[in-house]
Amino acid sequence: MPPVHRGPAPGVLGNQGLRLLALLLDMVFAFGVLSLLTVGAGVVVTFGGSRDHAPFYVTILVAVGLLFLYSPLLTARCGGTPGKLLCGLSVVRLADGGPLSYGAALGRHLAHLGMWLVPVLSLLDPLNCLWDGLRQCLHDKVVGSLVIRRRMRPVPAAAAAPVTRRAGS
Repeated sequence: MPPVHRGPAPGVLGNQGLRLLALLLDMVFAFGVLSLLTVGAGVVVTFGGSRDHAPFYVTILVAVGLLFLYSPLLTARCGGTPGKLLCGLSVVRLADGGPLSYGAALGRHLAHLGMWLVPVLSLLDPLNCLWDGLRQCLHDKVVGSLVIRRRMRPVPAAAAAPVTRRAGS
């Protein structure tokens, strides 16, 4: 008896290249926001006559906010971060394909961050999706999430039609 296929069809899974691109886009966005806030705080401190560096604390607060709200909140509300959405990816529950709750999205994000603190896990986490059948990174396995493609290209009619051959050819 052939093995039973479990999970989504292979064409539905988000590929590793798009996941990497999405991560890079999100890093550029977060770096841009923090850079603008830091420059703004520097201008206020330099030219605003501030006697202390209190405006820089705003940058720290925004960084902490980005850490706990950006990825988890957007993943729970929209299905992914702006980088994932721009790349046509979405994060869903493995069990039923539904959206992640905020708690699950936060757990996924914290697992990802925690694995970056351990040198071996920081390598194994993204590499796991290269050999995993469902292309799950370790932080996906922690909460039972799956990254899928939101936008699918239609299958060309020639590829969708069954191939028939004459006997003997």
